[in-house]
Amino acid sequence: MNNKLLFIILLFVALLSACNHPYTNDGKQVRYYYANEGFGFGSVKVDADPQTFEDLGDSYGRDAKHVFIEGKLVEGADGATFKYLGELYGVDANHVWHYDTIMSTADPKSFRVHNEYLTEDTADYYWYGRAVHVVDKQSFVILNDKNGFAPIWAKDKYNAYCMGYAPVPLADYESFHTINDAMWMSGDYAVDKYRVYFQDYIVEGADPQTFREVDFYVGQDKNCVYYKWKATTVRDYRKLARVGNYYFTDGKQIYNKKLEEFSGVDPTTFRVLADNQGNCIWYVDRDHVWWYDRIVEGADVSTISPVFHYSFFTGKKERVGGVSHDYAKDAYHVFCRDSLMEGADPASFEIIDFNDNSSWTIFDKNCIYSSNPSKRLQKYLEQKYGKKR
Repeated sequence: MNNKLLFIILLFVALLSACNHPYTNDGKQVRYYYANEGFGFGSVKVDADPQTFEDLGDSYGRDAKHVFIEGKLVEGADGATFKYLGELYGVDANHVWHYDTIMSTADPKSFRVHNEYLTEDTADYYWYGRAVHVVDKQSFVILNDKNGFAPIWAKDKYNAYCMGYAPVPLADYESFHTINDAMWMSGDYAVDKYRVYFQDYIVEGADPQTFREVDFYVGQDKNCVYYKWKATTVRDYRKLARVGNYYFTDGKQIYNKKLEEFSGVDPTTFRVLADNQGNCIWYVDRDHVWWYDRIVEGADVSTISPVFHYSFFTGKKERVGGVSHDYAKDAYHVFCRDSLMEGADPASFEIIDFNDNSSWTIFDKNCIYSSNPSKRLQKYLEQKYGKKR
């Protein structure tokens, strides 16, 4: 094994260790070591007593009087009685702590941790440190903590609880159940034999016997389609076709992502400007160009085109990242969202990452609209147009 490889392995092991125990203490000084995505690794001096300091794990530490998280003092925490419970929860003689925040209603004597999001004491349950406000703990049941993706529903004999939201009065305890735990659905719907629930709302008029979640935040029963807790005019979700990422059509009407009718548009000619670009926010119909739901005044429907992103990351100019959300051009003009860019030249307007720490450069042969006139941009303009900016 060569020395370079050995150094890399030792550095990797050290970094893994530092993730769990990032404090060092040489008896004279305590330091906290951190990783920063933009700036690499660093350390700060911790205002702790080296003689009594303990590294508690997960960036927690304490000395005889104080508690620290990521090297910073946790104001009000008592180091003499503080115990770290895991998953960023701790207790001292007077309080329960989540990260550096007091859980004001939690009891430190009976508090226990189930996992990173669910904790409890004798009086209540807590979701990411916030009280759930369970009315009856004896009948409280958690229904779907299965895949780590779907929201957790729970119930007691009085309320339904979609964790993270306010309790909702429950119509029938015995029949209440979740609808869909699939990771590609929201999981925010639940039913009993009388009602349909969405988060902390009752879905008025919905039929619980036939209600299903058919897409993320979209429900369907025998009567109509629902977006979140609101009924829509759409009758059958299966008969809708997507128009890009932001609209639907049934052939007679255009609907936005909330399944609201999109008025003022010709449904027979409405289309996304770049069919194979899922992120394209530009649309056209027979008479107008649209930036999402706004008409782009003065845009020419017959010649409008998206502006693509290009990069020199590989050393040569290549198209990357799909179309621009913000810019499009026709034969005569350049548009930023729904506004005309006065004086911009559509023939030479481009968005390029020159891979020179200047991020995306937005420019034409006459003007630089975003970023700086880097050397690579100047060279590009000179080669293509015989001029610099």
